[in-house]
Amino acid sequence: MLRRLFATPLAGATIALLAGASAAHDFALRPRFDLLVLFGVYALAVVALEMRIAHAPPAEGFPWANASLTAIGLTSGGIVVIALGWPAFWIVLALALLALAFVAGPRLADTSLAGPVTILALGPLISAGAALTVAGHVAPVALAIGLPVGLLADAVRRAARTGARAAHRTLSAHAQPHDTPPASPWFAADLLAAFGGVPVLVALGLLPWPAIACWLTLPLALAEPARARTGVYAWGEAATRLRRLHLAFGVLLAIAVLVARIIATRAV
Repeated sequence: MLRRLFATPLAGATIALLAGASAAHDFALRPRFDLLVLFGVYALAVVALEMRIAHAPPAEGFPWANASLTAIGLTSGGIVVIALGWPAFWIVLALALLALAFVAGPRLADTSLAGPVTILALGPLISAGAALTVAGHVAPVALAIGLPVGLLADAVRRAARTGARAAHRTLSAHAQPHDTPPASPWFAADLLAAFGGVPVLVALGLLPWPAIACWLTLPLALAEPARARTGVYAWGEAATRLRRLHLAFGVLLAIAVLVARIIATRAV
């Protein structure tokens, strides 16, 4: 069960929540972990509903699961908005609208906007919401920590999407034994920007210097171009490896920023 959940965007949303909460730690404030849990429930409900609408087969009867997720999202999101006011309202509304636009009408998932929307929703937007619930405000570090996390979430999405295309092509009667579809060039750009962006954010003072600890996962990222040079690249397996990279990167980044925040706020 956990392995199946790990292979969904729910994992990306959870990593962004963890990152945002770690960036909001402050000994001078009383953290609202109750609101953090409620916002986490809201964010996961929105992502799960988007997944069901986008990928689940149409239900023959009443879609009870979708209705339940909608009710959970409205309830948890409403409580967060009532407790925190307009800043929470805009974050909650933006996440819902982006998820809706991803699967409804002219789906953003099928356009070039899918990448920026994924980066925003599974990165700075959720990390900002988590920080707001914990500390009552959104500091620049809470937005900055979400950017590399969102970039890796988009890399995972692109690898999984290309893997699905590869599986579909394999079923074709004209498929060749080593027919490997190319990924969008933005796949490599996501990886490069995620790792290259961290020292830039540190240099700009938006992230504390211990955040560079996430570079311990750089060998995992560098292994992907090496595998690609072999001529046959299994995108399904690549998506699994990138999910592990995303998790390790996000956890290391969150822990490093949390430790830096503990030291900084205790000193004050």
